[in-house]
Amino acid sequence: MHVLSCHSSLMTSSTHSPLPTRFPGLMLLVAISLLLHGCIKYTPSREELEKDRSDGSSINAHLGSEEEFNAYERALTDRLQRLISDRSYLLTASQSINGYAVGPGDIISVDVYGFGDLRTETEVSPSGTLSLPLVGETDVKGRDISSLKKHLSGLYSRYVRNPRIDVSIKTYHSNRVSVIGEVQRPGMYPLRRNGQLITELISEAGGKNQLASNRIILLPAPTLEYVAQTAHPATAQAHPPTDQGVGVEIDIEALLGRIDQRPLLIPLVAGDTVVVPEAGNYEVDGEVQTPGSFKLTSGTSVIGAIAAAGGFTYSANVKHVEVIRDIGGGRKALATLDLEEVGLRGGRDIRLRAGDLVRVPSEPGRFFQRQVVEALNSLFNGVSVNRPVN
Repeated sequence: MHVLSCHSSLMTSSTHSPLPTRFPGLMLLVAISLLLHGCIKYTPSREELEKDRSDGSSINAHLGSEEEFNAYERALTDRLQRLISDRSYLLTASQSINGYAVGPGDIISVDVYGFGDLRTETEVSPSGTLSLPLVGETDVKGRDISSLKKHLSGLYSRYVRNPRIDVSIKTYHSNRVSVIGEVQRPGMYPLRRNGQLITELISEAGGKNQLASNRIILLPAPTLEYVAQTAHPATAQAHPPTDQGVGVEIDIEALLGRIDQRPLLIPLVAGDTVVVPEAGNYEVDGEVQTPGSFKLTSGTSVIGAIAAAGGFTYSANVKHVEVIRDIGGGRKALATLDLEEVGLRGGRDIRLRAGDLVRVPSEPGRFFQRQVVEALNSLFNGVSVNRPVN
């Protein structure tokens, strides 16, 4: 919907014709004729579209309001804050060091000091049991190392006086998470402890590749019921699960931290999926020098998008630059920025997302002036010139 111009037959003139004497009237007629013949195109603002809902533009007045735009952003922030709150207990020392919940597929080493023939290394069965010398099958699913030691000590005390039991996990398998998308080695990875961080998982997967976005999506495990079955059910109950089936958006820069901001610690639980999407593109349209699609980079804002598009044209309405964003459910919403306020007085800018459209409407007065000037320049090209005499 950017400004277009063309040379109409209405503007052609003999190379030997003198400059018309009724110049202003002709220019007005030329500009109006060009507009009517579709040689130039005006980019209306949302306010103008709302006055005429019959406008045939693909960008119409039936967009969500700025309130909906901001509500969508707040919902993303609130969802992240709930996740942080829900999982904060996983960052405690007791959870982190000893809190790994044993499950099917884990290989456990058990050593009873002084009794070499009782030493064994075995895999937890699909039903969550461990087969041990002397005591036979015993249920271990959901127990952490501390709880498992205590449990096995009780079993072996029937046969050994004051048994000293050492338990360790040789192979982690049961508590797994997925990482997919733009990382070097996507796949399934085991959690080696409760409280293992997203940053550790991404690092284990080789880090993000060159196509990756600077935002990741965490799809929480379908339920925290498995965590609640560990040795800390009361704590788990006090932290209800985050919205089920809803992705939580996390800024990778926030995970890594900045000079003025501590890293954001987000622990994982079994069944989580971490999605590292492709960076994607955004579009700039309307009154800019080179409208089009551009690659989204870290921290790209509306100001940066306008710069990428070569800056404004003379006709730009810099006080009503629009950002159109997908807010889910097949709906889009629009926010308006005053880029004069942003650029000159440090006003609020908007950080862009993949798929955003930055749209610069025409300012009516300057738009018409520009067309007159361009029409004049076209006529000048067809006028013979008397060069000055030296």
